[in-house]
Amino acid sequence: MKTIFTIILSVVTTILTLFGLLIWFEYEILPVSPSIVPAMTYHDLDATTEIALYWNEEQQRILAIEGVAEAIVGIQATTDGFGGFLGNFGGQQMGTGSGIVYQVKDGNTYIVTNEHVIDRAIDIEVVFTDEEQTRKKATLVGSDVYTDLAVLRIENFEASVIAEFGNTEDLRLGQTVIAIGNPLGLEFAGSTTMGVVSGHNRQVSIPILSTNGQMQNWAMTVLQTDTAINPGNSGGALINLDGEVIGINSMKVNSTNVEGMSFSIPTYIALPIISDLETYGRVVRPVLGVSLVNIPMLPQPIREEIKLPINVTEGVFVNDVVDYSIAMNLGVLAGDVITHIGDVEIRDSNHFRQTLFTYRDGYELTLTLIREGSILNLSTYITISQ
Repeated sequence: MKTIFTIILSVVTTILTLFGLLIWFEYEILPVSPSIVPAMTYHDLDATTEIALYWNEEQQRILAIEGVAEAIVGIQATTDGFGGFLGNFGGQQMGTGSGIVYQVKDGNTYIVTNEHVIDRAIDIEVVFTDEEQTRKKATLVGSDVYTDLAVLRIENFEASVIAEFGNTEDLRLGQTVIAIGNPLGLEFAGSTTMGVVSGHNRQVSIPILSTNGQMQNWAMTVLQTDTAINPGNSGGALINLDGEVIGINSMKVNSTNVEGMSFSIPTYIALPIISDLETYGRVVRPVLGVSLVNIPMLPQPIREEIKLPINVTEGVFVNDVVDYSIAMNLGVLAGDVITHIGDVEIRDSNHFRQTLFTYRDGYELTLTLIREGSILNLSTYITISQ
């Protein structure tokens, strides 16, 4: 009798133990699987919360890409060989880049890309990433070498997906960003890479052929990320996890000693340029109307003549003022030394031009300058001839 009771007790104990294990398994083990756990459930367990947040970010990333992917297009630009005295040496060349559909207006589709993607192009074709891989001829509305931006228009065609712009200013270091474009050509169209924001307001010096036909070093203001950017990505989108375009991919540091340094044109720079290109076909910038000499190049006798303090080592010396220019209206004189535009301390003539180019029609312009040893502030409102 005691043996039977012992057996029954053992069976009951085993059943209760198994039941307890099943309850523990349901409430403690199952939440570890991200495929079945909703966000922030099951007793707010730390491990569960981390997995749920990870799962949510992954879904957010996928949705962000899917929402904007068809607005990122391929750009095929045909150039007519090399110009100048070489004529058409080399024959026609075709380059491939990326672009962003940002607007449909009056039955036409507008696309922004990099200036270097369509430079010297005689024919531009836009390739969409829809199922039909629609191809449309585009015309150049306008381009700007200083910001490496260009606007294209497809006549009598309305794209079905349009990208939305977000604020680059809201980005924080370490925030997730995604690049979408066509690395190495249309064979890899719609490729995505992920990284983080590495730096704001980086100044990257690049050689450009300026609008006056001279080669010069120009400092572009860009957003730095570690997102993989390759040839063909130029002009494509850098997006946040909301699917908003927060940068236009432009370049990377190409060196065997460097990894993960890519640069995009931030929206706060791109949007005013896009507006000007769309409206005027060019960027409307102020021209002060002065010829300048960098302070380190100023001979000592001239420094003494204009009573320039010995501690002034940066800025620009005004060598001449153009008649009826903004500078003349401001009261700038030959022999003045300009040290600031607004709150920006001027380093040299390139920095002067770059800072001045951020001003638009109607902005108030204030110059701080030194005249015969005294500091003056001159202000005016900019009026630019369209």
